[in-house]
Amino acid sequence: MTAPHRLACDTIVFASTQRTGSTALATTLSASKVTRQSYEWFGQGHFDKKIRHFLPEFHDLPATAEELKRYVRAIRDFDAGSGLPVSLMLHNYQFDLLRELGVRRLEELFGDCLYVYNLRGDIYYQAVSLHIAIQTQQWVSAQERIAEPSYDFESIDRLVNWISQDCESWLAYFRQNGIVPFHAAYERFARDPRAATQLLLDWMGMPGQAIETTSLQRQASDLNTDFYHRYLAECGTRRALQDP
Repeated sequence: MTAPHRLACDTIVFASTQRTGSTALATTLSASKVTRQSYEWFGQGHFDKKIRHFLPEFHDLPATAEELKRYVRAIRDFDAGSGLPVSLMLHNYQFDLLRELGVRRLEELFGDCLYVYNLRGDIYYQAVSLHIAIQTQQWVSAQERIAEPSYDFESIDRLVNWISQDCESWLAYFRQNGIVPFHAAYERFARDPRAATQLLLDWMGMPGQAIETTSLQRQASDLNTDFYHRYLAECGTRRALQDP
């Protein structure tokens, strides 16, 4: 087996919406020594303790362009000796923070980027998963639930629209900037994480890279399926009532 090549980029961007498996895939790449350790660098409430250690005056996300640059320098400098690219997990609504501070392309902050677009084939099931995660605050399998979820049609319906808008925003960003990302399908990764990761590594030009799969487990249960079918049935009933 030939030795794998190091990636000729500065940053791997996991461009995603919530509940698409981006955390599991990003964690798999960092465990496999393809990228540095993965963090949701711009997620509210996810301000990493290691970065706060380097920038103790920050107690929240950057609020000015200069703070943003300092924050990103700390990200890029952290573990830079490994020679591995930075791993950036980013939802499009988090990108809005960067836009407000004048950033139009991630390359302005993160150098040469490769883009992995995490998506899910069934947006309704994705919305149900997000609806449950919001209530339980169990975003990955390693976390404990703080509450039991309850079904709410209106909440799930709002999330369907929100996810759809976030997806459209990513696709518009790719079109406007001539970016051709790798499409990482949630369903493919959930079915066979190793094979799905191998497809991504092949696309990256690293077919000989050893894969260390993540310990994170798929969280979907019978409750997800129940909420999903209830939502679809209620959608059908409401459409029937609206038809003349």
